Amino acid sequence: MLQLCIVQMTLRYARVESRPLGYLPMVIALLLVLVLPARAEPYKLPQFRTADPAAATAAQELSTRSIRLLADADFPPFSFAAQGGGPSGLGVELALAACVEARLSCEVVLLPYGDLLAALRRGDGDAVISGLRLDETSLQDALMTRPWFRTMGRFAVLRDSPVKSSDPKDLAGLRIGVIRDTAHARWLETYYGGSILVPFDDAASAQLALRIGNVQAVFGDGLQMIYGLTSAAAQNCCKLLGGAYSDFDFFSRNIAFLVRAGQADLRDALDYGLDAAQTKGLTEKLFNAYVPLNPW
Repeated sequence: MLQLCIVQMTLRYARVESRPLGYLPMVIALLLVLVLPARAEPYKLPQFRTADPAAATAAQELSTRSIRLLADADFPPFSFAAQGGGPSGLGVELALAACVEARLSCEVVLLPYGDLLAALRRGDGDAVISGLRLDETSLQDALMTRPWFRTMGRFAVLRDSPVKSSDPKDLAGLRIGVIRDTAHARWLETYYGGSILVPFDDAASAQLALRIGNVQAVFGDGLQMIYGLTSAAAQNCCKLLGGAYSDFDFFSRNIAFLVRAGQADLRDALDYGLDAAQTKGLTEKLFNAYVPLNPW
């Protein structure tokens, strides 16, 4: 089984209001996929997508077409250039798995983030599989598949913390670290008024404060939290508390593929492939390979 080795690398969900996580610029340590002994505790994913049997018809009709998929060249863990220069990442591998399930012949082309939408509109590709935020601009000339993931928030505490849940009552009176001036901070202000919110400039500073005991919990983007807790710098100090929080009024964003306008049949075929990948457990295997802890 392909497993994970910790390699320090930047993850930029930057370019505010442009990326799926554009509301929160961040730099985190990414776990790249390398061949190592199998993980002892693989996790299960929920059935995030509801399968649509009608999408199978579109997949059959497109089986003879060659499909070009566009992806951000610098958007790990979803898409990035591997050491050999070829495309890699969770979104890339999931898209290719969906193509196999839909019997589509697909290739992935990596482009700079700023070129993705223009390339799709020019017809240089059939779909964008990572990088673009789903908003009025990106959807103006594109069709969206049903989402295959969403961004969520997570709490973390020390491994020996007596706190048993992330309920506001259990965290009342405790110091919670959060990145200042973010959607996550505003969410805490709305729902955790009984806690003492401690702002930090970045996630690394917040997690360091947790490790040395200056705060009793931290809250932030789920993937950022996971990669931070599993990095060497964390020294296995901490654990996730409770499950993931999803709130589209604050920090949650859907992640899906964007298909060029006028190709509803391709959108439906990719939806069929994503459904099949989930049903067969392929999506779960890919998440386990790229995300070291359960994002839900």
